[in-house]
Amino acid sequence: MADFDLFNGDADGIFSLLQLRQIEPRPNAERITGVKRDIKLFSRIAGRAGPGDRVTALDISMAKNTAGLTQVLKDGADVFYVDHHQTGAVPQSDRLTVITDDAKETCTAYLIDQHLRGAKAAWAVCGAYGDNFQTLADAITTSRGLDLPMGRLRELGELVNYNAYGLTVEDLHIHPAALFDILLGYDDPVEFLDDAHPIFETLQSGHRADWNVAQSAREIDVSEAGQILSLPSGAASNRIGGLFGNALVDEEPDHGFAVLTELEDGTSYRVSIRAPRGRSSGAAVDIATQFGGGGRAAAAGIDALSEADLARFIDTFRTGFAA
Repeated sequence: MADFDLFNGDADGIFSLLQLRQIEPRPNAERITGVKRDIKLFSRIAGRAGPGDRVTALDISMAKNTAGLTQVLKDGADVFYVDHHQTGAVPQSDRLTVITDDAKETCTAYLIDQHLRGAKAAWAVCGAYGDNFQTLADAITTSRGLDLPMGRLRELGELVNYNAYGLTVEDLHIHPAALFDILLGYDDPVEFLDDAHPIFETLQSGHRADWNVAQSAREIDVSEAGQILSLPSGAASNRIGGLFGNALVDEEPDHGFAVLTELEDGTSYRVSIRAPRGRSSGAAVDIATQFGGGGRAAAAGIDALSEADLARFIDTFRTGFAA
């Protein structure tokens, strides 16, 4: 029997798996993850997982994994799937267990917290912060009756999330699987923070340096819907673009934002989209899917938006987030 843990390399994926594996250890599981947008992880185990094998999938879109998931189920493996993105058509199989909720204000770490009845809720708080759900983080803390250093947990969640942004794992400060292994050695996030592990300082200093790049963002379009900005190509921009989008919508919740990072080919952009939080508007994922992207209502992305499609993207953004 083999175990496979498939998880998004961002904060939500890592903190979801931390909760599970501290309650249900699987020390020999093969951990399969990567940069935040590397989500088609079932393709890596299709043809390898079979009868008696156990697969856990966390915070990766089922809609983007349908073919691989179907193959794994057909080959006889058992799959436990937890996610907060749109699922698409869910395969029918008695070997598939699914916990899903694509509501605007939820995340996978919260769904795991519910599943485990708060057994490792402090990690779930970090996951909510990492996915930019401050209200949800407060709600988890209150519902579980916890007294936590919320500011410190927010910084940890945001830094772990920041680490996952990149075009390749070479852009990252540390591979998400290695970061997971470090955190797994601590009973809770406060213990990790009190221990002053060097990786925390690495992420802090990297974030500070990359933030200077974000401050030089070029304005592409401003309208009543919100703002579209562009960052130059490079590893720093790849890392900071998503968190920059989160910070912008935190500061101006009544507007939408799109952060475009120039790709090395010079003819396309990687895009992070954030929907307005303070008013009713369209969903970020509805915009992203029109350009081959995906995500969820509050936040979505496009891997490669061509320069030729930029004008259409601007029009779609304005219409989608119209005030």
